[in-house]
Amino acid sequence: MTARTRTSVAAGTVTVGAGLVLLGASATVYLVLSARAAGPREFASVSTLWTLVYTFGIGAFLPFEQELGRAIAGRTELGEGGAPVVVRTAQAAAVTLAVLLAAGAILSPVLVDRLFDDRWALFLALSVAVAAMAGQYVTRGVFSGSGRFGWYSAQLGVEGGVRIIGCGILFAIGVHSVAPYAWLLALAPLASVLVTVPGTREALRPGPPAPWTEISANLGWLLVATVSAQGVANAAMVAMALLAPDSDAAGQFLAAFVIARVPLFLFQAVQAVLIPGLARALATGDRARFRQESRRVLAATGAVAAAGVLGAAALGPQVLRLAFGAEFALGRLDIVVLAAATGFYMIAQVFQSGVVALERHRDNALGWAAALAVFALACLIPVSALHRVELALVSSCAVAACLLGARLRDGVKS
Repeated sequence: MTARTRTSVAAGTVTVGAGLVLLGASATVYLVLSARAAGPREFASVSTLWTLVYTFGIGAFLPFEQELGRAIAGRTELGEGGAPVVVRTAQAAAVTLAVLLAAGAILSPVLVDRLFDDRWALFLALSVAVAAMAGQYVTRGVFSGSGRFGWYSAQLGVEGGVRIIGCGILFAIGVHSVAPYAWLLALAPLASVLVTVPGTREALRPGPPAPWTEISANLGWLLVATVSAQGVANAAMVAMALLAPDSDAAGQFLAAFVIARVPLFLFQAVQAVLIPGLARALATGDRARFRQESRRVLAATGAVAAAGVLGAAALGPQVLRLAFGAEFALGRLDIVVLAAATGFYMIAQVFQSGVVALERHRDNALGWAAALAVFALACLIPVSALHRVELALVSSCAVAACLLGARLRDGVKS
């Protein structure tokens, strides 16, 4: 890797990191204001919508960003145009989106009845949001692969800005219905695509035909891994809605979950700054440096995770009431468990980055799939809905961290 490339990557991580901060802040603003406006019972539907949007939006389409970015970067190094591989990726993403929308349409009566409290507007917002995220991840693949990090960050920033401004307006004028907040969740990513799609033009130069193998070498394993990882991260909300359908427990749970996951925002900054060092070490064949960078990232992540657990133990219930209002309350130990699960999840993400950097995509996918299976099994334990979901969440995140850590250790030794 040349000095010029290293400088470009470093600048790019800082630029993208700025967009991630705004996007992460918008998530907190959105969830806090919508919860205050709707109350715990109504907020349960919003929290379920949020979960489904980010489980399937990220899980199904993030792999297209990763594979498209890799393919365009490879073509750029060879001086070849990326238009054919962009078209091929867009076609594959469109097929995936069509399958998801068709499955959603078939299941819509059950989804609307069991998860959205008979509100069809929320289901329609879900469909639009997932479609918009398909466009996001394809365009982000173009931006990352061609080094257009300013456009990448702009897309993150537009989504976050629209969400913050829109939610602030709805809250200020006294909107308490959940439907407008649901549509805002869909329109923010859609606006970000429409504003930034012109940034893809320069990357769409003609080039050699793109066979399916150019983008599908690891796509299957990446899909399994990202859907499973997002399931581990977000399935708790759907589980709460299904296990406690006639209470406000799901809304209470997500409110506490938002507080417990604040360290994830700090982790994104750590990830953006430190993890590229893993790829640079492998690019130069320096395994010793790779191990050193892995320990560095892990130490920083562990510190953030520990701070999150200690913060939850000291101030969790107070921060929950301050942010969401007196109607939202959950026990201190419950919040600590959620913070511990967040810590395990962040550590698993660090190990995942190393495993993927070593091109062990199969190990990564199987690790997350096993963790998701643990989550499902733990939900069958005959205790209260809250306790079984908490147990499922923390155990699945811990299993993911252990399995991926073991795979990374084996990969570094080999």
